[in-house]
Amino acid sequence: MSVLLSALVLTAGAAASYGLSLLRKPPDRATPSNRQYSVEIISLKPIDLQEIVHAFGTAKPEKEVVVSAQLAGEITEIHPHLKVGIHVVSSDRKHDAGAEENRSNGDLLLRIDPRSYTLRVEAARHHLEEDQAELRKIEQEEGNLKRVYEKIVADWEDTVREYQKIAQLREKQISTDSDLRRAQMELRQYEKAKIQSNNERDLFPFRREQTKQRMESHATDLEISLLELTKTLIRPPFDGVLSLVNVERGQYVRVGEPLLTITSSMQVEVALSVTLEDYAKLLPNVFEQQYSSVELAENETANPRWTGHVVRVSPKADEQTRTATVYVLVDNSTQDTPLLPGTFVHARVNGPILKQILAVPRDAVLNGKAFVERDGIVSQRTVKIRRTLHGLALIDGGLESGDRVVLTNHDTLFEGALVNPSAERTLGEELAKQSTYAVKIIEPRVIFE
Repeated sequence: MSVLLSALVLTAGAAASYGLSLLRKPPDRATPSNRQYSVEIISLKPIDLQEIVHAFGTAKPEKEVVVSAQLAGEITEIHPHLKVGIHVVSSDRKHDAGAEENRSNGDLLLRIDPRSYTLRVEAARHHLEEDQAELRKIEQEEGNLKRVYEKIVADWEDTVREYQKIAQLREKQISTDSDLRRAQMELRQYEKAKIQSNNERDLFPFRREQTKQRMESHATDLEISLLELTKTLIRPPFDGVLSLVNVERGQYVRVGEPLLTITSSMQVEVALSVTLEDYAKLLPNVFEQQYSSVELAENETANPRWTGHVVRVSPKADEQTRTATVYVLVDNSTQDTPLLPGTFVHARVNGPILKQILAVPRDAVLNGKAFVERDGIVSQRTVKIRRTLHGLALIDGGLESGDRVVLTNHDTLFEGALVNPSAERTLGEELAKQSTYAVKIIEPRVIFE
């Protein structure tokens, strides 16, 4: 009886709820929205980009020499303006007609006391003159001996005839044995004199050769003495600027003691430490002798102030830093402001050229997808990125030339959303926003017919 009563109560409640639901009004449905989103876009087109390798380095002079004393002695003469910063001229530089005599051999910076070295030169010359006199004496003696030998030969021939005559008379019993022995002894004396004269004459080539060798030795001594004498004059080995002076007049210097330092700032070299990846980018051009141009500035954000080019690379890497060294040459004669040795610079080296690629700002691709606008409607595409370069993404698939990629409002857009492109940006404008850029656009050359 209780179960039946409960069922009746539930049935009555359900009927009452259904009746009330029929009295309710249906809720108002929202009409679809036609909202348009304001976005910025970039149009894709193939373009040539050149990678930029960034590095730091310190400028050093290509030529700098510490001039040291090659002789010992007292400094007796000094350039009247021997101060740091003066420009000095070497003997290699050509001068106009009428230039000072000393400048034709280069500026005279210092002179070491030359007196002892001058005496050595004079002594060597005297020895050489003695040898020359000895050689003339030998030639005179040889001429004299030749005349004596001719006289001895003539007398010997007469003696031979006289001996033969006496020998014939002895056979006829006209002369005595005493006359024959006397003629024979006289003949032997002339033969001995003839042999002795021949021996002396044979010695002349050896005496002459000995004297000539002695002359060569003394000539070498004279050349060495003259060379030492020239070393008393200190002149610059090349055109440059004095960067350090270590001596004063009256100072005694020893062999090897540094006197002054000359620096040539016409060309300076900057050694850049680059990563092995960047080193690999620059190496092919160096092997092909296509030396990359380089822009140099005081820091990463400053405008380029100097230009140079890569001239060589190190053959090995640094084991500790995992870097390799690239050398850049800067010719100061072509710069508006010379690059001073010792300046710390930021270098931007032109690397390999990427030809006809598609690139977008890296923020335009989120989680491998990008929004593309066409006729005011966006669609979402899956994008394949080849690699990224700082703020750029290099596209390898999913986007084509002519696609208009959306750059803004990615968090509110969806498939099929309506958009109103308020601005169209270019890749050049995107690169200009970067404080340090990793690539630059290679503009096509216009060829006129």
